Amino acid sequence: MQQRHHERALRGQLVDRIDDQLSAVVDCYPDVPLPTNPGEPPTDSACGGRGLFRVQQRDLNGAVVNEPSPAAGGPDVPADAVWLKAHAGTPVTVAARDADASWRVLVKPLPGNTGWVVAAVAMGELDATISELIRIDLIVGALGLLLLSVVSVVLIRAGLRPLAEVEQTAAAIAAGDLSQRVPDHPPQTELGRLCLALNTMLHQIEEAFDARAQSVATAQRSEERMRRFVADAGHDLRTPLAVIRAWADHAHTGPPRDRADLERILTAVGTEATRVSTMVDDLLLLARLDQQRPLTRQPVDVLALAIDAVRDAQLLTPDREITLEADHSIAYLVSGDDLRLRQALTNLTSNALTHTPPGTPITLTLSPGRLNDAAALTLDVTDQGPGLTPEQADRVFERFYRTDTARTSTGGSGLGLAIAEALITAHTGTLTLHPTPDKGATFRITLPLTAPAD
Repeated sequence: MQQRHHERALRGQLVDRIDDQLSAVVDCYPDVPLPTNPGEPPTDSACGGRGLFRVQQRDLNGAVVNEPSPAAGGPDVPADAVWLKAHAGTPVTVAARDADASWRVLVKPLPGNTGWVVAAVAMGELDATISELIRIDLIVGALGLLLLSVVSVVLIRAGLRPLAEVEQTAAAIAAGDLSQRVPDHPPQTELGRLCLALNTMLHQIEEAFDARAQSVATAQRSEERMRRFVADAGHDLRTPLAVIRAWADHAHTGPPRDRADLERILTAVGTEATRVSTMVDDLLLLARLDQQRPLTRQPVDVLALAIDAVRDAQLLTPDREITLEADHSIAYLVSGDDLRLRQALTNLTSNALTHTPPGTPITLTLSPGRLNDAAALTLDVTDQGPGLTPEQADRVFERFYRTDTARTSTGGSGLGLAIAEALITAHTGTLTLHPTPDKGATFRITLPLTAPAD
């Protein structure tokens, strides 16, 4: 439809031009007489020699009086004065006399009402011109459309290439690789903002999945530790209770016992009962620490605690070399519970005495340190024993864990280091292990100072 509209507009412009030329021709010929001999071309130099036009002079009745250069196929203009008068001054299209063509005709009356002048021009050249222009227009339009299509395809593919990268990234993420990210693009573009939003979302999703995985792993470890804790607690409590029951059964059976025999039985029962009581006290202490109940707070001199711990250890094992290294000009004051801090330090020294061969030297080192960018002290309990394996170092602070898996009725409860860690943590400090395989181990206490060390 657009093509037809364009064709009509072009034809209208050309026909208007022809009408203007016809008007100039009929305006010219009244001043220039037509040739008197038929077939002679007009000598109208004033009309510019319009050889493309047919000019006829007709009388008042419409009959042809003179027609220069007559030829077949001219315009079929009726020899009728009524028709001439009806179309005078208005260009009109008529058919040819003996051909399938059309002519554009303009009729004008002669001065003095003596006749008519009819000017005509063939429309065949106009139709051919329009057809050629239409053909050229179609070819140019088709080539332009083809070129536009090619350019559009190239531009669309170039514009969709980043989206293809987004699709590939999404496929990789769907396959389980949450570390993939969409390539960055200029943030001032819509694609750049989209990629930035997607990467932010992917980062948050990855963090959420990592946090969930860590939470699941932590829950599994906690469940495993709880099961192991319950099993170890039951095992450790069952052994002394079984011994007490066995001695009680032994006292009620058999022949009458003398006083010495009864005292021996009661001593054994008392020893096991004390062991059970100590273990229950330790478990209650750990339960209170797990509930984060507040401890008694007062200034505590850690240097004095270290001196007492060295003195007690020397009394228990006089064959060992137990030393204290400290700068006595510094006040190692912390805010805490003197009894509980003393218990934690005693547990560490007892652990070193228990798990190292006889005669192994033990050193306590007290020095200034830093904790969370604040002034603190560090107290190292170092032995030169066989050390710990990596697996033992990972589990050394677990409750009821023993480096020696052979459990006997005379062994420890496996709660000493767990209690020491819980007590130091309750004092907003840290207890860490620095193992050195085959060269001993160092347990380091770090506590915040109440005032700068000076």
